[in-house]
Amino acid sequence: MIDITIKKRLRSILEDTQLENKVYNWHKQNNFYLLENLIYVISELEYHFELSKEIKAEILTNIEFLATFEIRKQSLNILPKDWINLNTKQVDNEKLDELWLQPERGYLIKILEKSEQAEDKIALDILLNGQAVKYRGLDKNTEDRKILRLEKLQKSVQDNKIVIFLGRQNRVYQTLQANLNAKYVGKFHFVSDHTWSANGYTERAMKTSDSRLSVIQACETIFRLPTFNLQGGRINDRFIMFTLDSYDAKGCLAAIYSDSNRIARNYTKPKIENITDFEFAYTGLTDLELANIVRNKNWFDLTKFCRTNENGELEELTSEQVKEEYGIKFIGNRL
Repeated sequence: MIDITIKKRLRSILEDTQLENKVYNWHKQNNFYLLENLIYVISELEYHFELSKEIKAEILTNIEFLATFEIRKQSLNILPKDWINLNTKQVDNEKLDELWLQPERGYLIKILEKSEQAEDKIALDILLNGQAVKYRGLDKNTEDRKILRLEKLQKSVQDNKIVIFLGRQNRVYQTLQANLNAKYVGKFHFVSDHTWSANGYTERAMKTSDSRLSVIQACETIFRLPTFNLQGGRINDRFIMFTLDSYDAKGCLAAIYSDSNRIARNYTKPKIENITDFEFAYTGLTDLELANIVRNKNWFDLTKFCRTNENGELEELTSEQVKEEYGIKFIGNRL
């Protein structure tokens, strides 16, 4: 009965007898010891049906992807803690209103605030009256911070800095950013996260203190740009660009179904049988950013993807390519 059920489900997602037999025989030779894993991965691929059949077959026989299904399963049930209504599972715009202008207090302030030690209270008082607090804007009220942000954003719009650029940052990333800016010179300027604050997309010091809130603020700023009454002809053309260099379908799916509230690599590696060296399931910062984007329809609809092709040239991807080669799609409706 298991044989018939598995083969039927494999046939429905692969639509290729040769690939179906290849995947089935691989699991049979391994005595179906990953049967529970296989069943769950099949259900994942039923949702990401646009993936090419060859990539699906590769995923269905990849030990790490199969063995780490529990991570993705658990993370799918973990809602973004601060911008999703936990009852309706819908975007909470009031929470995003607060997050958009929320300054980062910094790790030291947070630690000292929790302490009951007299010397720590003195240190906290000194810190709260120091330059770090002013730098972060903690000495300003919400309205003053909003005015400052809009002043920066107006300058950014005038300079066509209306695209935020995301991806794993390395020399390839930097080259791709330069190529994009050269291609769209006079039309768009692509802003990396290191200068989001200076350009008004996030609050001060956000990138170095809270990278998750940084991407939330930046994405929400992109979405809200037309509502700020700023002067600039290209505001409605704004978008988010995400480079997929260093990614494949397995890495993208691991990122999409990672915990949207924390970076996995900041914590102890999970212990999973037969997995000692994680190639993609032990996710990092850029994965966290993608995990948040695919859970928010407003951000996802404004996101485009690119990569460096085999010739070392910039390649901008269609939505069909992204689904077929990487499996990236909006998953908010699965939460």
